[in-house]
Formats: sequence, C-alpha cells, structure tokens
Amino acid sequence: MKSVKIAFIRHSVTEWNEIHRIQGHMNSPLSAHGRELAAEWRKTLEPQTFDAVLTSDLGRTIETANIITEGLALPMLHLRGLREQDWGEWSGLTMDELHEKFPGKLDAEAAKGWGFTPNNGENRLVCAERSIKALEEGITEVINRVDKDEIKILTVAHEGTMKSVIYKLLDHDFMPEKRKLLKRRRLHWLNWNGELSIERLNDEL
Repeated sequence: MKSVKIAFIRHSVTEWNEIHRIQGHMNSPLSAHGRELAAEWRKTLEPQTFDAVLTSDLGRTIETANIITEGLALPMLHLRGLREQDWGEWSGLTMDELHEKFPGKLDAEAAKGWGFTPNNGENRLVCAERSIKALEEGITEVINRVDKDEIKILTVAHEGTMKSVIYKLLDHDFMPEKRKLLKRRRLHWLNWNGELSIERLNDEL
C-alpha cells in the first residue's frame, strides 16, 4: 500500500480576515499582506518536494496554493468538500455586526461544542465528516495519478475545516474550556496509510 504524507495549512490572510468579516462559503481575495505571507511560506514548505496539491474550491485557498507553487506544474485538485464550515446567515457579517444582529447567539452556540451551528449553517461534526471524506477522496485521486510508493501532498484549506478534521481524528472536543490544539498560521502533518492519522501539529511556517 502506498503511504501519503499531507502538509495541512490554512489559506493566507484575506481582505475580509483583516476586518474580521465572516467568510464561510463566501469568498474574499488575499490581501497584499496575505500574498506576501504565502510567498514567504515557500521557504519552509519547499513546494518542489510535493507531488500534488489539494485545495477547497474557494478562491482564497486556490490563490494561496498558486502563490506557493508558482512555477511548478503540480497536479492540483479543487474539492468542494474541503470548504470552510458553512456559517449560513452569519456569512458576510463582521463580528460586531453578528453580535448586534444576533445578541448572545455566538456564545450560546460555542457552548454546544461540536453542535455549534450558525443560523441556517452547518455544525462542526458535519463539516468534519464531509472534509475528511473529501480529503480521502483527494488522496485516492492523487494515488491514482502519481506513480510513487511514498507521496507528499500539500493541502490548503480553512481554519474551521482544519480544526474539525484534526479534532475529529484526535477525538478532541470544541467546548470553550478545552485546550485549543492549533496555533495560528502553523503547518500540520497528517499521514495516510489506508486511513488518516496525525503525525504532528503546529510546525513553524
């Protein structure tokens, strides 16, 4: 059986990130700072050592991956299942607008852990299940395309997607009092040998 190593990162900083506007399935381009950061990540990631790239089908992950792999002809798959958690009616709102429009709602949902569900959005468990399924389908497609026994894949996704996948694999809860496992703008390594597992978290980017 082929073995696969997955470098798992979040997209770089977008214009909406800089003003704390919720994106969910909506989209915002990378900011100037975000493009600079993505270019800097090339030094750490060494994209020439990868065999393929997986992203969601949202522009911010694709733009980040394109900057990192500029000049390389790596196979790249854009997977709808790797999208950010769907924030429903909260998408497009700033955090201030969310608190004003739905007072107390964010804290009430956060207290539900895996059950956290924005109005008319999806909960974290649904996000985890469809993201893991998409990741495994993407890995299978890369295995079919790349004639190597040991394969290395760069995966560019979203904060909510990454947390949901990693927390599910580690059977960790989202309750507010629980320790947060992932640090901002870090590189996480997963393995696939018939099933997904965590190798290590929070390498410097």
